[in-house]
Amino acid sequence: MRVRVTLASLVVLVTAGCGNGRDDHAAQACSDEIGKRLAGRNVGLDVDDMRRHVKNESADTVLVTSSVVLDKGLSSEKRQTFDCRVRISGDGAASVLYLQFNWNAGDVKSGR
Repeated sequence: MRVRVTLASLVVLVTAGCGNGRDDHAAQACSDEIGKRLAGRNVGLDVDDMRRHVKNESADTVLVTSSVVLDKGLSSEKRQTFDCRVRISGDGAASVLYLQFNWNAGDVKSGR
């Protein structure tokens, strides 16, 4: 069975059972950005893991580190880690400053 996660379902997954805390806003912003960048691909995110791995960098900036499953449920399925830096404004709005996927050296094929 092929599962396709859409941006709308990512938002539902992120907001299900959570409050309006800073970590929740950061996780949702990262989830939304991943959904935009990987639109059309089968992906899986562990939102609870994202919330657990929020680190405060400054008064208005946090870093979310977690992983995303690419091609979820397919024979080409791979887990990839990411770093997502988020700015939280005074009114609680979260905006992604950058999103970086950390590719494993073993996944990169040699050009030889």
